[in-house]
Amino acid sequence: MGLLSRKVVLASGSPYRAQILRDVGLEFAVIVSDVDESLHPKGEPVGYARALAVSKAQAVAKKVGVGKLVIAADTICAIDQDIIGKPEDEEDARRMIARSCETGLQRVITGVCVTDTSTGEEFTLDETSLVEMAPASEDQIAEYVASRSSMGKYGTRLIASDPRFARMW
Repeated sequence: MGLLSRKVVLASGSPYRAQILRDVGLEFAVIVSDVDESLHPKGEPVGYARALAVSKAQAVAKKVGVGKLVIAADTICAIDQDIIGKPEDEEDARRMIARSCETGLQRVITGVCVTDTSTGEEFTLDETSLVEMAPASEDQIAEYVASRSSMGKYGTRLIASDPRFARMW
C-alpha cells in the first residue's frame, strides 16, 4: 500500500491545521491527542515544538491501529531562547504581549511529526517564522486582551496576525 493511499488522521482539533489539509485535497479524520503539554519540560524552542508534535502523533497512533498516517503539529512562540507559554490569565496575556512588542522580534515555531502506523516510522520537521512586532500602547494591549483572542494560544500568537501589533511576517 502506497503512502498516498493510506488513511490520514490529523492529531489536532485546530481548524487552521484542518484547513491546510483540506486545501491540499487530503481526506482525513480528526482525533485530538490527550497529551498534557504542561508535563513536557521546556527546553530549546525548536526541540520543544518538535517533541510536542512527536508526543501528540505517538499518542494518537496508539489509538488508530495500523495502516494510517498520523499528522501532528505544535506551534509555539519564543523570544530569544525563552518559550512564551500560554497565558494563565488576562494579566499574564498583557505581560506577554507587552514583552513581545517591546522586544520587537518573536519567533513562531511549528514542529510537525508524521507517523506511519504500519511501520512505526516517524518523519519530523520544523518551520520558524520571524515576526517583527510593532510598539503598542497599554490601551491597545488592554483592548486586545479584553477580546480574549489571546487566551489558550502560545505566546498569545494570534496577535501576530493583527496589523496593530505585527509589522512583518
